Amino acid sequence: MYRELGPADHRRILGIEEPDIPDVLLLVGVFDVHNVLERRFTRYIENPRRLGNFPAWLGTAGRLKVGLCGAFGGPMAAMHAHTFLAAGTPAVIQLGWFGALQPGMALGDIVVPSHAERQDGLSDWYLPKGILADASPELSSAIAAGLRARDIPVVEKPIFTTPALLAESREVIADWSRHGWQGVDMETAATFSVAKAVGAQRAAALVRMDDLVSEEDSIADAWPRERVRFIRAREQQVAEVALEAIARLEPAH
Repeated sequence: MYRELGPADHRRILGIEEPDIPDVLLLVGVFDVHNVLERRFTRYIENPRRLGNFPAWLGTAGRLKVGLCGAFGGPMAAMHAHTFLAAGTPAVIQLGWFGALQPGMALGDIVVPSHAERQDGLSDWYLPKGILADASPELSSAIAAGLRARDIPVVEKPIFTTPALLAESREVIADWSRHGWQGVDMETAATFSVAKAVGAQRAAALVRMDDLVSEEDSIADAWPRERVRFIRAREQQVAEVALEAIARLEPAH
């Protein structure tokens, strides 16, 4: 039933008209969705306004129309991505954080995933088993190049998407690391799967928060203010680079 909804139906769900359709959706993986987005990420777009019918913001970045919403986990990410993309938004960029599974990544380094292992519990509803939840190569490469141009360390490798953050035991983490996954998050496989299923452009740029193997920078520990300020600045740099990349590749409506 809901799978058959058309673009006009999804615009009604969002409470927007056709001229308001964003050129890109920034989908931020974050726990405290509404407070964090409103307090921090709305600063990265111009003239942000919150939608009345849907937990999202619209704004601009230069000539781009930008949608902004947050998600914690695959189901929420898929709901937001599906609604915006089915309404006519041609691209989605997943932002947020990840836990490192391989050595050599410092706090604030970036992974731009080539694909995400589909262990999110959601992507099977959008893609047949065995099909990669992968990024759009041109958009992904443009984001990675933009980060390197700012001297921000970046790795372009696959990650693992899990549905259960607090169920990550040391044994599970060691297994993920042995299989070569660069890191783990909770949203990217779902976001990529939805976008691929509807034919939309997709990429992700995630900030290294903790190291799950060495157990450095644990999110369970109190962080000093300078570390928090550093991460906030890095979040802004990544959002700026993502929007610059889509502006070069995606003609505005």
